[in-house]
Amino acid sequence: MNNQQVDCDCDTVPQPLLSVDKALEILTSSIKVTNDTQLIALDDALGRVLATDICSDIAVPGFDNSAMDGYAIHLQEEQINTSGGFVFEITDRIAAGNMGNTLLPGCAARIFTGAPTPKGANTVMAQEECELIDDSTKIEIYRPIALNENIRPLGNDIQLGDMILPKGKQLKPQDIALAASVGVGELKVFKQIKVGIFFTGDELIEPGNTLKQGKIFNSNRYSLVAMLNKLGCEVINLGNIKDSFDATCDALKRLQSKCDLIITTGGVSVGEEDYVKPAVEKLGKLDLWRIKVKPGKPLAFGHIDNTAFIGLPGNPVSAMVTFFLFVQPFIKKMQGINSYQNQAMQVQCGFDWHRPRPRREFVRVRLNHSTVPISAELYSKQGSDVLSSMVWADGLIEVPEDSAFSQGKILNYYSLT
Repeated sequence: MNNQQVDCDCDTVPQPLLSVDKALEILTSSIKVTNDTQLIALDDALGRVLATDICSDIAVPGFDNSAMDGYAIHLQEEQINTSGGFVFEITDRIAAGNMGNTLLPGCAARIFTGAPTPKGANTVMAQEECELIDDSTKIEIYRPIALNENIRPLGNDIQLGDMILPKGKQLKPQDIALAASVGVGELKVFKQIKVGIFFTGDELIEPGNTLKQGKIFNSNRYSLVAMLNKLGCEVINLGNIKDSFDATCDALKRLQSKCDLIITTGGVSVGEEDYVKPAVEKLGKLDLWRIKVKPGKPLAFGHIDNTAFIGLPGNPVSAMVTFFLFVQPFIKKMQGINSYQNQAMQVQCGFDWHRPRPRREFVRVRLNHSTVPISAELYSKQGSDVLSSMVWADGLIEVPEDSAFSQGKILNYYSLT
């Protein structure tokens, strides 16, 4: 069975085609969001999805502190915002992590960034604005001084009880740092979903082997594993299996018993001879869709008991684009991520489009940052077999159905990075 053959690009078919939006709606509305959770250490939390809101038990900072190296001063009322020339006696030295003594009027304490401002201090002066005098026992300041200069107040960042990270957030390095800043040592996250994959086709050869006449290297296997790893899935990869109905059924059964989702590529076009379709239909339920999209018209979706199944088209570009459009938001929602939809930005097209077509197209582009505003450049070859275009491109431009335009048109751009 040819898992990476050319899809039919014929736009006229006897059966109605699903719109991209309708197909995505059907997919995402059928998802059972995982509710299995686990506690993990902060070091292991990158990319995981929070299973509960995180609220702070402390204020951050927990005390007034100095924003810079300098001198904490007890400024008297008559000195506030008046002309400079004030002299303060240095009576203390406060490093970060230490508490200083009470600061009396007319006195100053040498203080360092992050150190608690002592009781009595009501402003901090940067060290370069202070002149040491009398054998460095005093400082003199020549400009007017305001209250609370360079003092970071208690709770300036986070107040006691603040919700700092919401349930459903996929954790980035800065999120983990924020949790650590309020003393959270472990995070409750959703367990990784398990995605099973396998590939059929007598024409497929693993990279590293000799390529014989009529055979092709199985690139889909590696793009699929990489995209699933990027999403933080636990991948169960059966690799290439024997091209038979019984072997296909056996592979589906093996994965169904341990996976939340099964994905294959190829063999989902109407009328194509393939064992995946009848095997899924025997073990569960399968809907074969034709979607009003290019590249990647054919898509299969179904279930084997409680395990979802998605069959992607076989062309390398079609498989990657439909994964991005449909499988990525499907998996993100299943993982419990709040913002699971692909996010678009408005970009100016740096190319003409004079061939209106009835399917919505997602064309491979690269952003040109030398133009104002930034514009999208079109890859010269948009065939679904041109895998090198996915390496050249940094995103996709969404071209609406039946549209034609000249350079300067503003359209949705989706980053692939």
